[in-house]
This record gives sequence, structure tokens and C-alpha cells, in this order.
Amino acid sequence: MSAKDSLLATLQVLEDCVKDSALIDTALRVEHNQRASMLRQGLAVLVFATMESFIRERTAELLSSFSNPQLTFSDLLPALQRAVTIGALEGIRFRLKLQLPQNKISWLVGALTPVSSATVNLFQLSEHSFGQAASNLTENDISDILKAFGIDQPWLQITELSRRLGVGTLDCKTEFVTIKERRHNSAHALTANVLHPDLEGSLRSALAICIGFDLLLSHAQQLTNSKLGPNNNNRPGMKHTDVSLVFVLPRSTTPGHFAVRKEQLAPPAPLIKRSIRNFPDISSALTFANSFASSKKIQVVVLDNSSTPRNWTCW
Repeated sequence: MSAKDSLLATLQVLEDCVKDSALIDTALRVEHNQRASMLRQGLAVLVFATMESFIRERTAELLSSFSNPQLTFSDLLPALQRAVTIGALEGIRFRLKLQLPQNKISWLVGALTPVSSATVNLFQLSEHSFGQAASNLTENDISDILKAFGIDQPWLQITELSRRLGVGTLDCKTEFVTIKERRHNSAHALTANVLHPDLEGSLRSALAICIGFDLLLSHAQQLTNSKLGPNNNNRPGMKHTDVSLVFVLPRSTTPGHFAVRKEQLAPPAPLIKRSIRNFPDISSALTFANSFASSKKIQVVVLDNSSTPRNWTCW
């Protein structure tokens, strides 16, 4: 299962859990409320773990997705060169401690192979290059990943892109830190108080952060693979405005039908979607949208009836 598919499946389960009445406090029911509080703490840990796992797994997928035989190690930004060598070694050193004693030697030999060949083989860079040298991801880890691929002011770009997708928050970096701290408090203090509205909001924030991160990183990785990497060879750093979007969404006037639309004006203009074509079913709409987007190197985002992103495809 891909990182994105795993993320979407887990978020759906978490959404279903959060809707359960067992998590909602009720008046004059002390025992019920104690159980609800404990359940909310557990879910707070899972929300962060879901976001953390996606970022690590998606980064690993993209590090193993370079396919251009003309691409060389020197085409990578210095920060990315360091990450896939020295950074990977730091990640491997930490992860080695977590392996079973009888498996350590074989695991280490396998993990070191992509590092030893990084300068001559870009087709399988180490999955331990980013965010693997500690137990949990931090906001700086996410920033470092995106900067290594040439993205300017990473958290600002995630925030602005998520707003264009309709799931934006005031500041995605602040939301990440809040979810991280809520996870820490819930995991280490039985008396942590996780409010139900905060738990609901964290799911939307996690989606915003993950989709913004993926669309930015995937676009930058593909540009790098084409030897057009941002912030390299006098090219400017990448911003959210460099990511173009096509939307597939239900038609409110015709139930069961779908429209393929694109942003009419380039950001930062107000988001207005212009219809490209309408379809009688989601399958036809997706086929057309993916073909249209791939030819123009833009991203596809699928919205539900509430205009919330439910899937996306990177070119």
C-alpha cells in the first residue's frame, strides 16, 4: 500500500472513531467521561503517528523515484547530497538500536548499501535520509526535507497551498506543533485533557499538512528528476504558486455527476474554479483529469461534497 493510500485509509478510520459517542463527555456521567477522556488521549497519539508515518514514508517513496539516467549526484542540492549520505548514516545509527540483536548485522548491511552507492546510483537513495535520527518527527525535520528539494520557506508554502485546497489553517507549522505536543502530553501524562473539538480539528489539520507537503515535495522531486530542480543553477526556490491544480468534484446541480475544474486565476488571486468538462461518473472524470494534468505537469485533487480533499494525484 502506498503512503498516500495508507494515510487516507487511516484518516477515515480516525474520523469514524472521533464521531463515536463514546468519545463525547456527557453531563453527570463521571465514569463515562473518564473513559471518553482516555480514548481521546489514545486517538491524539494516533493522529500524530499517522501524520508522522506518512511524511516519512512518502519521502522515502520519492527518494527511490528518481529515474532520469542523465541525473547525477552533482545535480542535487548540497542539502540533499548531505541528507542521502551523512544524514542517512545518522538515521541508520539510531534505527540500528531498535533492531533485534540477531538481525542487527544483516539489517545494517542492507541499510548501508544505498548510502555507499549514493554518488553513483540515484535510483534507490536511502529511506533513512530524513527524519530517522530520532523517535519522532519535528517541525524542523519537515522544513529540512522540503528545503533540500529547493522549496523556499517550507511551512509558509504548506499553509498557502492548503488554503487553496480548502483545508487551510492560519498557520500549518503552529498546528503541527500543537498536534505534536498534544501527542506528547497524551502519551506521557494520564491526566492530559484532550478536548473533543480539538481532536476533530487535528484531523483536518493533519490532512492539510500532509497534502500540502506531498504536492510540494512531489512537484520539486519531479523537477529535480528532469534536471530542473528549484533553487539550483540560478533557478529560483519553489513556492506554492509553482504548483498548479486541477480539481475533480461533484456537481451540486446534477447529483451523481462530476466536473473537472482548474483555478481560473493564478494565486494569490481569489480561488475561482473554471470548469473544463463535465462527466456522468467519477471514473470518467478521473481518467480525463489525470490525462489532462499529466500532459501539463500539474496536480489533481479530488474533492467531496463538502469541498474537502479526499484524494490527489501528483504528475
